[in-house]
Amino acid sequence: MEPGEIILVTGATGLVGSALCARLAGMGRRVRALVRPTSDASFVRTLDVELAEGDIADDEDCQRAAQGVGTVFHCAAYVSDWAEADEMQRVNVEGLQAMMEAALANGVRRLVYLSSLAVVGHDPQVNIDESAPFVLTGDGYNRTKVEAEQLAMQYHRERGLAVSIIRPPYIYGPRDRQMLPRLLSNLQSGTFRYIGAGDQPLSLVYVENLIDAMIAAAERPEAAGQVYLITDGEPVTRRQLVEAVCDGLGLDRPTRTVPVGVAKVACRLLEATYRLAGKREAPPLNRFRLKFMATPLTFSIEKARRELGWEPRVSFADGMAATLAQWREQEAAPPSQ
Repeated sequence: MEPGEIILVTGATGLVGSALCARLAGMGRRVRALVRPTSDASFVRTLDVELAEGDIADDEDCQRAAQGVGTVFHCAAYVSDWAEADEMQRVNVEGLQAMMEAALANGVRRLVYLSSLAVVGHDPQVNIDESAPFVLTGDGYNRTKVEAEQLAMQYHRERGLAVSIIRPPYIYGPRDRQMLPRLLSNLQSGTFRYIGAGDQPLSLVYVENLIDAMIAAAERPEAAGQVYLITDGEPVTRRQLVEAVCDGLGLDRPTRTVPVGVAKVACRLLEATYRLAGKREAPPLNRFRLKFMATPLTFSIEKARRELGWEPRVSFADGMAATLAQWREQEAAPPSQ
């Protein structure tokens, strides 16, 4: 990133995008945030950033947002385990293509694309690295993120766009709208069950560790055309994760369990029933949620350490403490008028 250049952040109201805007603005950088008109941009509006309203899949909106930009951090994504496939395709694939076309038209030097470790599928993953192949699972999020990565690399090879791909696992941090709210909903309602003993390992990434890596990828010329797996570097078990949340928020630690085999059968039945009924909401257990709660998921970050000179600087304990502190403040705050 060059001094004085405009840095564009897409998906700026999400967990990663909002934290990235805050970091860059705190560094004194010129930041432009692309946000949907209907998004809650209240946090981003508190920052010293320029807001550009628009739809990530609209060519003209992307062209306007990219004018005068040197670096793009593409964080916009539709993350869901039960959404319409067409809308995921529009946001996750067509949106990336629209932004890459705008980047090329406006002379953008570097685009950092935030992908997901969902591209390697639902099966157990033990210390895998960037050489692991794509695995298509049949769900829309997995398929569109695979297609988006392939498209990004095609633009790098054939169109000369300097793209770096960052693949995180589950992300946590202040303003999380995905992992923590779902987990808390089950804990507070008393419906939470460990699947198996709860001792299956899981790699997570704290949002500030992730942002460190994204900035490093943007600043290193040799990172163009490369993929990097980014985690906290210290797997935790599902039980450690859940108990950290419970202890931090004063909730009772759950003790009840469900055998893995029973959960897998229930998952298949629930998914089939919900699909036959045409339900728009996700079933309480599906393959995405089963993966989160039961599948061993650990990843190697040696390539990022070696090539980016990056190291996760915030531990799981400290990152989760900061996440839960923000959650407590949010819950204690009076409702906005």
